[in-house]
Amino acid sequence: MDISVITPVYHGNKYLNHYMKMMNTAVAFCAGSVEVILVNDSPSVDIEYDKSIIYGYEVRIVNNERNSGIHASRVHGLRESRGRYILFLDQDDFISKSCLHSQLATIRESDADVVLGNGFFEINGKREKIFANDFSQKFATGEWIYRWVRDFIVSPGQCLIKKTSIPEYWIENTIKNNGTDDYLLWLLMFNRGMKMVCNYNCVYLHRDTGVNISADDEKMSKSTEEMLNLLEKCENYSKDTIRFIRRRIEYKKTDRKNKKLFLLQSVRNIDILAVNLLYRLLWRGCIIK
Repeated sequence: MDISVITPVYHGNKYLNHYMKMMNTAVAFCAGSVEVILVNDSPSVDIEYDKSIIYGYEVRIVNNERNSGIHASRVHGLRESRGRYILFLDQDDFISKSCLHSQLATIRESDADVVLGNGFFEINGKREKIFANDFSQKFATGEWIYRWVRDFIVSPGQCLIKKTSIPEYWIENTIKNNGTDDYLLWLLMFNRGMKMVCNYNCVYLHRDTGVNISADDEKMSKSTEEMLNLLEKCENYSKDTIRFIRRRIEYKKTDRKNKKLFLLQSVRNIDILAVNLLYRLLWRGCIIK
């Protein structure tokens, strides 16, 4: 098996017929074998879709014993998967017809751990490229930008991942508060010397539905704190790096309306301020502002 597409489903039956039609097109275009694993994270509701519209791939359903969240659901699907490469896709995500084909060709050719595809971010009916240019996308494959600025990947749906490169620590230690399990994955993989390469084709579409977790500051804050706590317990992860990431996150949460406080925190974090100013002036090319 070449690719396992793993999708947590939470009260998501309304998405699934469109999801299957999308997969039909992508699989038909792909020169590789594909399986789809739907992880039911609302086990009181049976997963339902039109089975007659599926062709060219196998669909398997696995059920969580209880509502467990995105990270645990992805891990459940990962444990059941047979593919050499993994695509973590959300129930309302969209991929292009060339996504599986071009992502698979790129990761095979490069023998990378992760291939990062470009795509579009859609909000209020307006679409923009996630990475405005190839330079910005290439820039997002370097480890230090994830420490100094932020997570540069909108969704793991942009990425095809070599299964054997996924750290055991990420599998064994799941984040309960949804939002940062993918950021944890990238940090752990970079820590192990991950090779990430670019696929400059637009293979993914992320739609802002108005209920995305990444737009909820309170939920993301809880998830981020849980992520940092897990990193602190990881024996092979630098404690100095964790302290730095925590300092950067806390500084960037400073209320800029409070000018005195922001000025004070900027002086205390002048290194982070300088790098982020340089990014905004010189390297801007990613719409995740």
